[in-house]
Amino acid sequence: MVNIKKIIPFILLITLSRLHADTAGGEISLGFFNHQPNGNASYKGNAADIEETLGFSEAQDTFLKAYWEHPLPLIPNIKLGYTTLSHEGSSSVNDFTWGDHTYNSTIESSLSLDMTDITLYYELLDNWAETDAGLTLRYISGNMGVRSNVSSDVADFSTWIPMLYGKVRFTLPVTDLSFQLEANAISYWDITAYDYELSARYTLAMGLGLEAGYKASHLESDELVSGFDANVDFSGPYAAVIWDF
Repeated sequence: MVNIKKIIPFILLITLSRLHADTAGGEISLGFFNHQPNGNASYKGNAADIEETLGFSEAQDTFLKAYWEHPLPLIPNIKLGYTTLSHEGSSSVNDFTWGDHTYNSTIESSLSLDMTDITLYYELLDNWAETDAGLTLRYISGNMGVRSNVSSDVADFSTWIPMLYGKVRFTLPVTDLSFQLEANAISYWDITAYDYELSARYTLAMGLGLEAGYKASHLESDELVSGFDANVDFSGPYAAVIWDF
């Protein structure tokens, strides 16, 4: 009679040993993100619309991604990512509280948001359909501030966020065209964060390629720094240059 208890660990080991790339290689992506802000934020006051009250509008920033995959069993592959988002605006306000001051004049507003990712993932499928899954550890840092001719207040924040990671890519047979969905997401305690990219890619020669699509990022939390509450989105088209080696 077959001993199921002895077979299960063997099957599990064989399955895990397949969660790796066939050969060592990597990918580097440098992109340009055109993002539209949306949402609201507050700092020791009532929530303010970041477009209407703070005057934020469409802006452009860059991002960088790098992947490294290897044939070693059980050891996860690694992805590094960096995205910067920045906005500036101006508007006229009345009885608007931000930080320790109440403003009744023209204000200048600014946002700086940096996101650095370290992702460990396994390659579940690797043929015309590719599927990856893993965990991302994201470091968020930045500030959002308001100033006038007589006063200024800035909310500085930073935190680490663990996130679930996934990627699916489909390559059309006998072509150099592929389509991809890549995402991170988490919601726990007083923070909800997610981002995703939906894109199409065309590979040229020597691993070089062009990618274009739609990119979105969401951050909602009242725990980034005392008194600061944010519920913001950034979304829009992007384009990138790819080197797959």
